[in-house]
Amino acid sequence: MKKYLYLLVSLVIISCSADNDLLDNQSIEDNQVLELTSAKSSTAVNLVKAWNSYSYYRGFNTWTRKFTVRVTNLAYDKKVSIYHEKVDGTWEEIPLSYDFSLDDQNEIWIGEYRYTAGTKDKIYDNEFVVKYDVEGSTYWDNNNGNNYSIEEKEVGSFFAQPSLNISVDSDYDSLYPVYGSTSNKFSVVVDVRNIASEKEVKVAYSADGWQTTQYLPLSFTPRWYSGYQYVLLSPNQFNVERWTGSVMLDPSVNSIEYAVVYKVDGQEYWDNNSGRNYTVNTLN
Repeated sequence: MKKYLYLLVSLVIISCSADNDLLDNQSIEDNQVLELTSAKSSTAVNLVKAWNSYSYYRGFNTWTRKFTVRVTNLAYDKKVSIYHEKVDGTWEEIPLSYDFSLDDQNEIWIGEYRYTAGTKDKIYDNEFVVKYDVEGSTYWDNNNGNNYSIEEKEVGSFFAQPSLNISVDSDYDSLYPVYGSTSNKFSVVVDVRNIASEKEVKVAYSADGWQTTQYLPLSFTPRWYSGYQYVLLSPNQFNVERWTGSVMLDPSVNSIEYAVVYKVDGQEYWDNNSGRNYTVNTLN
């Protein structure tokens, strides 16, 4: 039987609160959404993290924003979305999709917008809130009445939950044969909250179902490039740093299971993909 490495889950799980967290289930027009700033956020839905980036290449501009949201599983049929401000002053609903269940009571939903244009005129502005429709009721996370706001120039990860201190960027982990070499290269990219200057970040990984465990130290990356004229500086505007690392492995290794640990101020914080660990396979 396959053996798993079970580590502490760094993602906070918050249960649904009393009925006074439920906002009035009335129809909200686009020009009324800013009234949410005076309402109380519900613990039935929380923004976990977001990613923001902008790049330019040969006259084309690309805007990307990703969202990770936790919702309390109040019913099977539900709709989770980002309600986002547009530059023309209206608001648009961006649907999210189910990713996985944290447990019997909590789910993770994800989504993004990404668009490329030959003009610098963007579609979306800075502010957004999270919307959760279930059983005829609507719950919101509006950042405790402030709405969430990320400017175009603010690049990289934003940790919305105070307890979230480390997060793998699984869009950039990889395991692939190196051209001209007899080895496979395993690479990992991780974001951590800059709690103190002295810190250690490393990957615990296994290629044999955790019969043996190896460790890969990661390095602080002050400048990280993704695309032409796009540079992420560490720490970014949200006080989040990017750490990266890679190791050459035997070519017979075609699958890696891993988790990451962040040691700082005498504490350890893990991201083990909410108890499931991360898995990366050889790119063919």
